[in-house]
Amino acid sequence: MLAYGYANSGGAAPLIAIEQPDLMPASDQIVLTTLAVNINRADHLNLTGHLTLPLIPGHDVVGRISQIGSSVTGLPLGTLVAAYTTQTYAEQVIVDEDKLVPLPDELPALEAVSVITPGITAYKIVHYFADVQPGQTVIVKGAAGSVGRLVVQLAKRLGATVLAVAEQRHTRLLQALGVQQIVAYDQQNPAHVLANRGDVVINVAPNGLDGKTDLAMAKFDATIVSMAPSLPATSKAIVFKTVQPTDTISDTAVLQTLFKLLQTKQIQTQVGYQLPFTLAGFTQAQELLTVEHNGRIVVAKTE
Repeated sequence: MLAYGYANSGGAAPLIAIEQPDLMPASDQIVLTTLAVNINRADHLNLTGHLTLPLIPGHDVVGRISQIGSSVTGLPLGTLVAAYTTQTYAEQVIVDEDKLVPLPDELPALEAVSVITPGITAYKIVHYFADVQPGQTVIVKGAAGSVGRLVVQLAKRLGATVLAVAEQRHTRLLQALGVQQIVAYDQQNPAHVLANRGDVVINVAPNGLDGKTDLAMAKFDATIVSMAPSLPATSKAIVFKTVQPTDTISDTAVLQTLFKLLQTKQIQTQVGYQLPFTLAGFTQAQELLTVEHNGRIVVAKTE
């Protein structure tokens, strides 16, 4: 089977097609025939250091079950499933049984795969790190990104008042999601406009940019959740949490919930690019990660 990855490490290494042996599942594993792969920034960043080569990137996959380990029950051949796993830039992906989530009827594979990494991240931010409660005022910085849009929608479902910080050009998109107030940081200073407003401030901008503004927007005893590892010094009694991997809420449980919400139109995702499941498609996807783009990038086959 073909996989797509790197034979050499380093940022300039080209993506290549790699012929691999067909996968064979252990007793508790399942082999998927890949249908769709969601492309994430982490796929492009992990190309330095001591790596096992060849390196096959990817974490988000939707596929059909093509082989089943001897102890697997309840998941017949041909079942359409999704998973957060590894080495998904490939025609076949091997997954532990307990990491698989069957897709609900009528949920398109493109929608399902596009929500895996951003959805898991957003759900754990809202329900675990921020622990958003009804009636709270939640400020989302980076609200127009894939994670930010889902944070907005999930916080609103919990009964929070959501305020957004994003570029002016994303105003209509965020208005459609029901944000109560939008502060365009390229037009206004959010630290002034939203000073001391947030019970919860969630910063999903790359690397948790500009912690001083997060502190300015937060109430005295607010919770701040950020991609940054720390905050500047402050006299406020802030509860600060850095977003990091956690199994406190399992990825499979999160995906089951997200897929139900997508199926019933209670949340929405945006697929901006659907590229062919070829070396050219994966290469173009990697290139798109390095420039400004709108919506999720998905590489997919046509069934």
